[in-house]
Amino acid sequence: GVITDRPLYPGEMAAAGTPLLTVMDISSVIAKAHIPQDDAAALKVGDKGSITVPGITEPISGKVTVVSPALDPNSTTVEVWLEVKNPKHELKPGTSVHLSMTAQTVRDALVVPASSILTAPDGTTTVMLAGSDGMAHQKGVKLGIRNGDDVQIIEGVNVGEKVISNGAYGLPDKTKIKIEAAEAPAEEAKPAAGGSKAPSEGSDEK
Repeated sequence: GVITDRPLYPGEMAAAGTPLLTVMDISSVIAKAHIPQDDAAALKVGDKGSITVPGITEPISGKVTVVSPALDPNSTTVEVWLEVKNPKHELKPGTSVHLSMTAQTVRDALVVPASSILTAPDGTTTVMLAGSDGMAHQKGVKLGIRNGDDVQIIEGVNVGEKVISNGAYGLPDKTKIKIEAAEAPAEEAKPAAGGSKAPSEGSDEK
C-alpha cells in the first residue's frame, strides 16, 4: 500500500481513536461518473471503458464494475464505476478524469448525421431525402443507437441515398430543392453511410 495521509508527526500527542497513518492500495482505482438514465440502461457490469487523465497521453482501459440500480434524486442520473488497473501508481486518488464507456458496438451500421433526424410531437422520426427528381422526400425511419453526432438507421433509408442534414426542419414533403456546394449550403445532403462501427457510449467526468 501507499501512505496517503499522516496527520501526526514524531513528538505530537495522539488522542484516543486518532489514526496515525492512512494506507491505501492504489494498484487499481475506481473512476465514478453520473450519466443519463437512457445511457446507463445500455450498460452492464463487465462492459469496457477507458479514462483520459491530464498529463497522460494515451487513454487507460478499464471495465465497468458497478451500475447503480437507483437514480440520483437530485440529478436523475445513474452512478457508474469503472475500475482501472494502476500497477505503476501513475493514477492518483482524487484526480479528475474524462471517462468513456462502450455499451454496444454495431458492425456495418448505417448511420446518418443526428442533425438530419426530425422528431414529430407524437415521437415518430423521419428524415428528408434528396431525390433524383430534384425534390425533398420525407421518409419515416427507425433509429438504433447513437454515437456522438451519428445515429444508426435500422429501417427507412438505404445505403447511398442522400439525406438532407441541414435545413430539413420545416421543409414540406416534395419541395423542389437545389443542392449547394458545402461552402455555402442551402440544403446540405449527405449519403447515408454504411460499413461503420457505431458504438453507444456514455461519458462524464469525475
